[in-house]
Amino acid sequence: MTLIASLFALCAHAQQWDGAVTGKVTNIDVTSAENYGFRVYLEGKTMCNSGPSWAYLNASDGNYKAYVALFMLARSMDKQMLVYTTKEQSGYCKIGYASMQP
Repeated sequence: MTLIASLFALCAHAQQWDGAVTGKVTNIDVTSAENYGFRVYLEGKTMCNSGPSWAYLNASDGNYKAYVALFMLARSMDKQMLVYTTKEQSGYCKIGYASMQP
């Protein structure tokens, strides 16, 4: 019964994201702090399943510095990233979770 409840919880959590993409970081753009300030591109992937080719964070977002460090490290080490995003009302994809893959 615990296994079934755990699987249900995982499925419910996964449905909260508009996109889950795995790939290598190809480009990083940086602009004004609250103007989609840190933008990440993954090797030709579309973010949010039907969104733009990049996902973003703003300087005011929680763990901003940790996210930036993680993406920069993944880029420099040529590592795969797993990125979960949500599509904002603006139509752009906001990063909500990121994991560097082994």
